[in-house]
Amino acid sequence: MKKINKTDPIRINSGDLMAIVHYVKVKSIIPHNYELLTTDVDIDNHNMRVQGKELLESAFSADQYAEEIKVSKTQAAEILVNSPNRPFTVNFTKSDGSERTLRGRLVCPEPLLGRSMVEDLDETSGHKLRQVDHRTIQHIIVEGTKYVVK
Repeated sequence: MKKINKTDPIRINSGDLMAIVHYVKVKSIIPHNYELLTTDVDIDNHNMRVQGKELLESAFSADQYAEEIKVSKTQAAEILVNSPNRPFTVNFTKSDGSERTLRGRLVCPEPLLGRSMVEDLDETSGHKLRQVDHRTIQHIIVEGTKYVVK
């Protein structure tokens, strides 16, 4: 397994290229100021403010979508496995036959029409990893589009 070394804040220099990605749940909104009070899903009880119209417009939502597109099961599976670092909502049928809607992020994609490991970002019990069977996806919302299996 590859070791990941953390960034040393003391060694950060002007001009360094960095990525800061946070998955958050919105707690409250101040719409006219384009401000959100959020809770970080990776750090328990860590609240932070997100401000700025441009920042909010460039954020990805697992819930909002501006268009709906009909796709095949294979296309829905491709969309899921090609959505790393993007929050999504996926509706699928579980192995017991019940329907499930999950808001999460991709952890480990599998080949098409397999099962991908995803992290359930709404789960609070500590057991967040779930399998999504690509063959049973009913719809997926990602990057502002809802893809519905026809």
